Amino acid sequence: MFARSATTRAEAWLLAAERMQETHEREYNVVLEVQQPELATDVSRAIEKKVDTFLRTKGAQPTHTVAETIFPATEYQYGGIGAVYDYPDSVFRFIEGPETRWGTYALRLTQRTCSDGTKLIPLELVINKLKKQVKSGNAMRAIYELDLGFEAMDLKLYEAEDDHNAHRGGQCLSHISLKLGENGELYLTALYRYQYFVQKALGNFLGLARLQAAIAHEAGIPVGPLVCHATMAVLEDKQFESNLNWSRAEVSALIRECQATRNGAVVEAA
Repeated sequence: MFARSATTRAEAWLLAAERMQETHEREYNVVLEVQQPELATDVSRAIEKKVDTFLRTKGAQPTHTVAETIFPATEYQYGGIGAVYDYPDSVFRFIEGPETRWGTYALRLTQRTCSDGTKLIPLELVINKLKKQVKSGNAMRAIYELDLGFEAMDLKLYEAEDDHNAHRGGQCLSHISLKLGENGELYLTALYRYQYFVQKALGNFLGLARLQAAIAHEAGIPVGPLVCHATMAVLEDKQFESNLNWSRAEVSALIRECQATRNGAVVEAA
């Protein structure tokens, strides 16, 4: 198990990447707390830029693209929460295809069909539930679950009926839990069954932070820490991700550059 706390998303990511590099790139139960998920410092921006440039150069999805699969921040920025709720029709139907055969996390947050055919928007139900509790002046702290199964108050991202045969290539984010802190701030905890740290994790953290910020904004409460628990995490997994266009040496070089940025040093390119 590896558990660490850091101020920013990028610093938390680097702590875990360093650990996995030391332990042959695979680690069970990586638990990272981001104390200020909305914060961007000069150092965190520089680390994120290095990772993003690496991914773009290698033909992988940039962090923003990964983040948008969790929370459609572009729609929220220009159309508010209503535009987010419209995601299945306004965005997903245009990107639907073989690569999104299981959907996206954003789709599962904004579309659910009950056994009787009733349509639900799990994210909307959770926000309304949270707003009601906050307005009451006596909010309960631990009743808000984005269990990405079936119950509307449990926003579950893993759906056994659809996902039980998908060993790889499907959803890796299983559950999102929301809690209220002592000062009414919103905590978000995300559970991953499997997390790729080079190609996905920074984008995952960004998308979760945007989701957390939007929920907090809609409920009129401050943002608290973000916690991500990956039950298994890897730097890379070429056994199952054979299309990765980088070498282990290049990953090591990327981590060294990020370390130098964090430590205020300058590393010459190899």
